[in-house]
Amino acid sequence: MNFTVAQDELYESLHKVVGVVPQKTTISILTCILLELKGNQLSLTGTDLEISATLSLSVKGSEDGTAAIPARLFLEIVRELPNIPLNITTDEGDKIIIKTEKGEYKISSQLKEDFPKIQIEESAAVYQLAGVQLQRMINNTLFAVSTDELRPALTGIYVEITPTEIRFVGTDGHRLSRYIFKDFKADEASSSNMIIPTKALNLLLRNLGEEEEINVQVGEDHIVFNLKDALIYSKLISGTYPNYERVIPVGNDKKLQVNRDLFISTLRRVSIFSSSLTHQVRLVLMPQEMTIHSEDIEFGAEAKESIPVSFSDEWLQLGYNSNYLLDILRHIDSEEVLISLKDSSSAAIIQPAEQKDQEEITLLLMPIRIAEEPQGNEKEEEEEE
Repeated sequence: MNFTVAQDELYESLHKVVGVVPQKTTISILTCILLELKGNQLSLTGTDLEISATLSLSVKGSEDGTAAIPARLFLEIVRELPNIPLNITTDEGDKIIIKTEKGEYKISSQLKEDFPKIQIEESAAVYQLAGVQLQRMINNTLFAVSTDELRPALTGIYVEITPTEIRFVGTDGHRLSRYIFKDFKADEASSSNMIIPTKALNLLLRNLGEEEEINVQVGEDHIVFNLKDALIYSKLISGTYPNYERVIPVGNDKKLQVNRDLFISTLRRVSIFSSSLTHQVRLVLMPQEMTIHSEDIEFGAEAKESIPVSFSDEWLQLGYNSNYLLDILRHIDSEEVLISLKDSSSAAIIQPAEQKDQEEITLLLMPIRIAEEPQGNEKEEEEEE
């Protein structure tokens, strides 16, 4: 194998593929990236057996060949080299040699025959999605996905495809995000649902270009994303996803509207004084004002701050994990946030005050139980006594 490539182009490609390479594994070949050169086209492939990514890169090739090279060592040396042309060859001992004008670096490769061959079957269900739209769907749900490996179904994003819309759902039991895209067409026979691993979706985000049209193929137990210069294959998570519709309340008739940026900045300040274990904040709502309280008993610290809001009821007190609440607010991109509430023990429904065309974003946050403080005048009477 012999080819020449610009350092920045090779590094960018390696960075996009290396995310799939496992950091800890008993199978040493999985720590490698497979390089395959045919003419002026270089393919870079990484896999952990469940997920694989292949990226194509244009180079100046002079001798075709294949080599399996330790991924992170290769990435590190390419990253540290200056942005100049690199000549990469293999010798008779199957060492990879990286040459620059003044340097030479040799890396021992592994047997290319040991590298897993991923067989991609033909899929009956094929969909087309714009890269920017797919990126938006993933970003608006990925943050809410669970990391609890004892509940594997919740460690991925649940995708529902119908003839008229596509839904992405992520939840960890404390919060939930549902994104519905309505400008979507599929055949009746192509309707499906699946759970896609977060690792595959993070890998996809690394490789997505905003203008790309993505070809998505769904098989019985796998999904394939065909991009302009990359192909990402992933096994689907087996198991049954919980009936998330049942946890979205329908009787939340108390409406709170608040400026998103003001809410975020105030919450960030006040939450500094919350417990490092619970991150609890207390919200006290009145028709035109919300007061945010926090307290850390261990360090004797407390804070409160009030901001203007519009609230449709007389008074309500709520407790939330400030980290979860901030996460949700950061994933709303409208100026105003609409929060639908029922009482202090029911889930809050949080949405943009104005939804974008052809989409519906619904976020759910479970409250933390708090010790009830007296309401308004009752508190004043207690203080006088």
